[in-house]
Amino acid sequence: MTLTIGLLLLVVFLGFAAAMFLERLSALLALPLMAVAFLSVALVGDLLQPETVTEPAAPDARAARTRSGTPAERTGPSRFAQWQAFRWQRAAYLAELARTYRGLVLALQVELRGSDSVPAVASMDALGGLRGRLLGVLDRYAERDEALRRAALERAALVEAQFARPPHVPGPRATLEDELKAIAFATLAADVRQVVQSAPDEEAAAAALALVLDRAQGALLAMQGRYPDAPPRDGWFTARGVASYVAAHFLLLFRAGSLQLYATIIATIFGGMFAMYVRHLKIAERLVYWTAEFAGERPFLIALNVFIVTAVVFTSVGGLGTVIMLGTIILPILRSVGLGPIAAAGTFLIAIALGGTLNPVARRLWLDFYGLRPDELDRILWIMVGLYAVCGVAWIAWGTRRRLLSSFDAVAADGPRPAAEVPARLLLAPLVPVALVYFARIEEISAFLVTLAYMYLCVCLRPGATRQLSRALIEGAQAVMPPALLMIGIGLLVTALGTAPVQAYLRPLLAAAVPASQAGYIALFALAAPLALYRGPLNVWGMGLAVSATLLATSPLPPTAILGAILAAGMLQGVCDPTNTANVWIAGFQGVGVNQILRYTLLPVWLAAAAAVVIFGVLFVGPGGAL
Repeated sequence: MTLTIGLLLLVVFLGFAAAMFLERLSALLALPLMAVAFLSVALVGDLLQPETVTEPAAPDARAARTRSGTPAERTGPSRFAQWQAFRWQRAAYLAELARTYRGLVLALQVELRGSDSVPAVASMDALGGLRGRLLGVLDRYAERDEALRRAALERAALVEAQFARPPHVPGPRATLEDELKAIAFATLAADVRQVVQSAPDEEAAAAALALVLDRAQGALLAMQGRYPDAPPRDGWFTARGVASYVAAHFLLLFRAGSLQLYATIIATIFGGMFAMYVRHLKIAERLVYWTAEFAGERPFLIALNVFIVTAVVFTSVGGLGTVIMLGTIILPILRSVGLGPIAAAGTFLIAIALGGTLNPVARRLWLDFYGLRPDELDRILWIMVGLYAVCGVAWIAWGTRRRLLSSFDAVAADGPRPAAEVPARLLLAPLVPVALVYFARIEEISAFLVTLAYMYLCVCLRPGATRQLSRALIEGAQAVMPPALLMIGIGLLVTALGTAPVQAYLRPLLAAAVPASQAGYIALFALAAPLALYRGPLNVWGMGLAVSATLLATSPLPPTAILGAILAAGMLQGVCDPTNTANVWIAGFQGVGVNQILRYTLLPVWLAAAAAVVIFGVLFVGPGGAL
């Protein structure tokens, strides 16, 4: 059964991968649909399993293994059988707690009726005896109540991990705790104890206690109807169990999944606002023109400076609009100093990819998705920046060789200059959020807010400055809705792949297929890096996240190694992929085919990606297996 369901899940995975690869289905729809399909298939497998199963014991493949190197196994009740047992035991415990509550009320009433025969002349002595009897009854029932509650919560702990994602989905234990609070035994006990210990005489104690017990008696009627005896384990009980089991998992998927990347989504919105404000203030254009003027007429220096400035701009902004805005300035400048269309296009694309590596919004996504510490993630990102820089400098050196320049037709850079003068202090704006995030260790949302405030202060005396800021905030939030929706789909997929049923069926297959050794890791991901092209399975913004989520849930590789492999493959996707909108526009603007850019850039970028995989394999995967 486990193997069959696991293979079905792989078929689902490959089907969606093919649909995205062939552009029959966008990632915006494919990721949430894949999440629903994964969970549905796994739940069908759970419902068809026998009551007793044998499966890997570890909740994920990175847990401890046996000395033989094979995953430890457990034999016991299936997940659905555990859920059914929990439902029945919960009903039984609640019914027993209601009976304990009723028993305490009746026992206290009996003691009160017995106290009526005590002579009044002995009221103080009688009160002492009554007080002792009442407290004795209270202690006996309180001990019983505590034992029942403890047993009920221990039973809930057996299924807690399968359904709980606090704070968004509290899980069965929190629900049970609310039900236990409805049987307010502790409140009744506290009221009784206070009355008994504070009464001045027997008559006052009896009167006050009678009022407390009358209120408790009224609650008993509702309690007995709400908590009947445990139901019989018949077909109706099973049918209700199936419905509740499926509903609990889909509640987990949609509630926890939608909010899985909430911090990243909010950071994306603020990043969009910042990017739009940068565009409105024409900061990027001024930076490019200033750089070209500073570099003079030396092709290598001009190309290198434009490369650096482009990377700086894309550390904080992004999107096709920014590509077009800068491309109409940068590409003619590069052509004017003799770079050919392919060399100029490659310079621009590598710079965009380099800057995007440090983008604070992307950083927040990696932190949330892979669960890494900031220092772990920054180590990976700076390695990627270094490799992009080496690749970019090598590409520029190749593109500006004298014998190549002589064969290129230089054209004039006749793009319009920025209409408004940009203050020099405002040119630092693209670097401010990056510096705050990576060096001041300020989280992304605050970094964007601080930068927006800084930019506004630089131009606040201009006419219409406030209106311009308001317009940028609104347009920026609107512009990032597609990636925000994509992140909701990513969260749904991550949650689905993290559920116990999906993990249990995929884990044995992927643990066997994905190499845990250093050599296997390097060989697999270095050779497979081109699978990021054409929206393939290692595409960092499509199936690559689905692959990552699956590997995180089932493989023995550490999250750092998985992210490193995906980012390495992402080098090819970011620079070479003909399906990128940036590549398509740049190719059209340069008058070349999009596949020509692919043919020229594939080998150098692939070599850089392979170097990244080697570095990450040495750092994060030991010679004998995952570190």
